[in-house]
Amino acid sequence: MGAIVLPALVESVPRLASTAARAATFANNLRAVTVQVKDVQEWAQGQGVPEGWQGDAREAADHGTTRFARRLDVSEAALERAVVAADRFEDRLVRLGTRRSALVDRQGTLNDDITALRAEIDGNEAVEASVAAWETRAADLRGRAADLVGDIAAWSADADEADVDFVRALQQVDEVAEGQEAAQDPGRPDVADLTRGFDRRVGDPVALAAWWRTLSRAQRQALLTEHPHRVGNADGIPVRDRDEANRAALYSDIDRWTRQEADGELGDADRAALANAKVIRAELDDRLEQVDPATGEHVVHVVVYKPGEFGGDGGVAISFGDPDRADHVSVNVPGLTSEVGSLPGNLGRTEALHDAALGQTDGTVATVFWLDYDAPSGNPLTSLEGITDFGSVIGPGAADAGGERFSQFIDGLRASDVGTTAHLTAIGHSYGSTTVGHALQDGLPVDDAILLGSPGVPEHTAAALTDADVWVGAKDHDPVSLIGAEDGPGTLGTDPAQESFGATRFETGDGSPRIQDALDNHTSYFTGTSLDNLGAIVVDQDDHVVHDEGRERWSEEGHYPTLPEWLAEGVVRGVGDPIVEGVREWGEDVVDSLVRGFGPGRFVG
Repeated sequence: MGAIVLPALVESVPRLASTAARAATFANNLRAVTVQVKDVQEWAQGQGVPEGWQGDAREAADHGTTRFARRLDVSEAALERAVVAADRFEDRLVRLGTRRSALVDRQGTLNDDITALRAEIDGNEAVEASVAAWETRAADLRGRAADLVGDIAAWSADADEADVDFVRALQQVDEVAEGQEAAQDPGRPDVADLTRGFDRRVGDPVALAAWWRTLSRAQRQALLTEHPHRVGNADGIPVRDRDEANRAALYSDIDRWTRQEADGELGDADRAALANAKVIRAELDDRLEQVDPATGEHVVHVVVYKPGEFGGDGGVAISFGDPDRADHVSVNVPGLTSEVGSLPGNLGRTEALHDAALGQTDGTVATVFWLDYDAPSGNPLTSLEGITDFGSVIGPGAADAGGERFSQFIDGLRASDVGTTAHLTAIGHSYGSTTVGHALQDGLPVDDAILLGSPGVPEHTAAALTDADVWVGAKDHDPVSLIGAEDGPGTLGTDPAQESFGATRFETGDGSPRIQDALDNHTSYFTGTSLDNLGAIVVDQDDHVVHDEGRERWSEEGHYPTLPEWLAEGVVRGVGDPIVEGVREWGEDVVDSLVRGFGPGRFVG
């Protein structure tokens, strides 16, 4: 038998010298610089001539201001081209990364097949039938190896070309004359005309999304850098573009406010906004190297950026994964005491949910944390003062307004979605569940709704609330979930955990009965079995959800514990206080204060 010629194992596919995530970071920094130049140009154009100047001094001042603004426009035009080049380079790297992943898979399979055939030949006596089959397989392997080596070489050439083209594009705008040429280019996007088109459609996510798709890359980038705050927060704009605009706004804001702070010119409102912006930047920096394996891009996207909203609490929405391209999308609305300053903990829970969902599907997942409403302050779980604050400041008003805003956000995600329509889940925790409830009541277009630790929703049944599938997570020892119960104060609506509501309850664990563990009970829905169930619902794996049969009936009366009963029992179990009636009366006084704070007609349904 002649020797059977097998191909050599194919060497590993080279890594990209540049990555899409790093290119995106570079592009974001360029955008931030462009925004700052535009801000200075706008300031220069608005300065005019100082009041009282006449004659030659007036003419010189007017000439100097105009000349300065024109010089800035040259820099602006050069930066615009550089931003477009960086954006195009990022896209090329994404495609190259996808091709590389496919090549790596082919290389691994081919080398495994070569190794398997070699072992089979070495470990068996040669017979004619085997030799013929081995020769056929070897020929196939040689062909596959040749094709793969050729494809790797072509891929490497394309990767080198992408680097060269990007450097060349930057070199074409690195001199003043080239910037002047860019500024005078008749094909330069007309930002004023684009702004008018944007203004006519903003507020209508479907119309805005459709119009945006007609724009060239240069036109989009011109709007991103001209109006980063507006574009970044416009529902219907693709999430990737919103992320680019919001990061440019974020970095530019921090730079401007930091300089004002150093000069002693920063007001209280801007100081609060700066603190919020720094919190957001820190969370982004912590995840700078996290890459979405499905796209090769940054896994984190900033979808809403409003650092100075809601009396300094700030507004923000951040997504793990790209909702526009994901198979399964969930949006999590937090509740009491949520503000940008609490972003680290909330993002940690959102990231945990993202990982739990990814672990239960072969599809793609995007998990959004949304805080673009005025979530109430005051913590009802830590003290009597906190509970009475809760009674005086929390009503359905913020939930109603937040629900309307949430509906607009979801409409925007639906409008910018590409490909197959995503399976979409709305998640509301604590007061956020009431906010989601108001959005559902108004026809929120989602497939599933999850209500966690809910103090109440504005309908008596799930069927009256929404056409979506409604899921409820309620720990037996979460006092917030007792507020809307039959014997509770019902300040925000109906308890969706009650059997009569008609939702599907899933297992969350009971939680500890001790009063000092009440806060932990209320904030631990994104852990353990509860988290696994959330992940299964998000990726439409309903068969994997562990159901909950209902609340533990531990009260002496043999019914769901009322809030006063829970408070009394919690103190007894927590500290062993034998004066049960005194504690019970204290709890009843607290509940009475809640009811007095809202009065009759407190919910719809």
